Amino acid sequence: MTMFTKREVTVPACSNSRPFRFSLSALILFMTVLASTSCSEKKQGDDIGSKGRAAKDSTLVIAMLGDADYLNPVLGTTVTSNNIFSLIYPGLLQSEFDTTTGLLNFIALEKRLRQTGTGTGKKTPRAALAKTWRMAPDHKSITYILRNNAFWNDGKPIVSGDFKFSYKLYGNPVIASARQQYLSELIGAETGQVDFRRAIETPDDTTLIFRFHKPVSEQLALFHTSLTPLPSHYWRSVKPEDFRSSPLNQLPLGAGPYKLQVWRQQQEIVLASNKRSNLPKPGNIPYISYRVVPDYTVRLTQLQTNAVDVVENIKPEDFQGVLKSNAAIEIKTVGLRVFDYVGWSNIDQAEYHKTGKIKPHPLFGSAQVRLALTTAIDRESIIDGYLKSYGVLCNTDISPSLKWAYNRAILAHQFDPAKASALLKAEGWLPGPDGILRKNGRKFSFVLYTNSGNARRNYASVIIQQNLKAIGIDCKLDVQESNVFFENLQSRKLDAWMAGWSIGLEIDPLDVWGSDLKKSRFNFTGYQNPRIDGLCELAKQKMDPLEAKAYWMEYQQILHRDQPVTFLYWIRETQGFNKRIQGEELNISGTFYNIDDWTLNPSATVAL
Repeated sequence: MTMFTKREVTVPACSNSRPFRFSLSALILFMTVLASTSCSEKKQGDDIGSKGRAAKDSTLVIAMLGDADYLNPVLGTTVTSNNIFSLIYPGLLQSEFDTTTGLLNFIALEKRLRQTGTGTGKKTPRAALAKTWRMAPDHKSITYILRNNAFWNDGKPIVSGDFKFSYKLYGNPVIASARQQYLSELIGAETGQVDFRRAIETPDDTTLIFRFHKPVSEQLALFHTSLTPLPSHYWRSVKPEDFRSSPLNQLPLGAGPYKLQVWRQQQEIVLASNKRSNLPKPGNIPYISYRVVPDYTVRLTQLQTNAVDVVENIKPEDFQGVLKSNAAIEIKTVGLRVFDYVGWSNIDQAEYHKTGKIKPHPLFGSAQVRLALTTAIDRESIIDGYLKSYGVLCNTDISPSLKWAYNRAILAHQFDPAKASALLKAEGWLPGPDGILRKNGRKFSFVLYTNSGNARRNYASVIIQQNLKAIGIDCKLDVQESNVFFENLQSRKLDAWMAGWSIGLEIDPLDVWGSDLKKSRFNFTGYQNPRIDGLCELAKQKMDPLEAKAYWMEYQQILHRDQPVTFLYWIRETQGFNKRIQGEELNISGTFYNIDDWTLNPSATVAL
């Protein structure tokens, strides 16, 4: 149960602010005092709330489908949350994606893992906390040297101890971070519990050493040791059992180019440029407003009328109308990193929650049944009717953009209702008097959930419902508010759902498919396959990631065979931008890859 119940959080803008230890009553008192306290820095509300040109020229407005779940990197799981807290918190390293090879590169202030081609972003590594690193010859430890001129927003230095403290949070089973798998190579993890005393050493404030229980490739070591830190002095007094409900989650203390100014939950998140930041610098645009606008049509109208600057996932069919309605709008495309899928609970979730035992789901527990469902769905029809040339059939969760690892030999499962019916019949599903398939007296009937406000998934779900009805499956549709939907998904409360996934650019899928369901927090389906676990571990053992290619080839073949989910299509994301935004650079790393470098053309404004 969340301790903090107020719907709006305003963070003090005073540069001399210091962290507090909050109880709920203390937080409310703090909010009351804040309302009557003046600060030397101008309040965001005096700017964004006005109708004057200054407000319009100083505020970037982004319309988003749903609110963030947490602005805490230990807890946040959604793309929206990541987009926002990555601007608030610092990073040990920066990364860049080489589109020529499909490999992710890591860079510190004075070192980079490898030289990359021309198909990379243009950001410099000035935001990195690490000056350099050194991998041990036996590949069982990595040592970072940190810069000594980085500070949290309260003036306290960012030190190596912040990383050790934060990794204890990521690895704490009570907190249950979705990123626990990142700690799987640290000393002690092989016995089930990381020995943080030996696994992470901090001999001084600028030296950070990670030690592994086995040799680890430099690429994987850099990836798994660069989780976002929290300030230890700010969070130290919060007990693990109170971590998720702590009021500090609404008052993040960061060090990045932006800081939280206002969070009106389910309405708006406003970030203010952080004048103290040298990681890499204060954001160019004074304020960024993330407005929650669940309805696609409303988001589109707001873009066309200059009420907002950015709207993601514009329908291709709307391009012409949008561009014709407003000459100040342009459409930008990036991909392939995001795919939609239909999730099938492979296990009986009710039994798992009740007893902890794993039993096959009565409807979706069989791989042959899941294959039947995939072949019954006309994925090409969804692409042709909605995404058109901006959609590509998806076979597994390794993107064609990851060129070195993508298995081009896999042939997509074709739409074949007759084959689907035959597979289901072989599994004992036969038509009942009403035409609905039955097995042992149970109807093949279920509810397919998705989140509200996503026109693409709404379109696809109707086609899926019709396709399944044609072979005797009763599929009801239910749309949930986005935060409710994702909370239910993460709690493994849904039997069938339609959602999307933005893949990491480093292949590390155990958090999604790992058989240890307590550690693999993104394994919503409960899929378990020891060979998948083994292939992921074998791939990690290769010191050169390219040498792991054979393992990823087999990995994709198994997923294609087992169909733990129905992979639908990769999406070339289509984003609507107001031309008053300048300096934007979209690439596979994300729409907002270099948002702190964007500027606004003062001669063009949006309505506020």
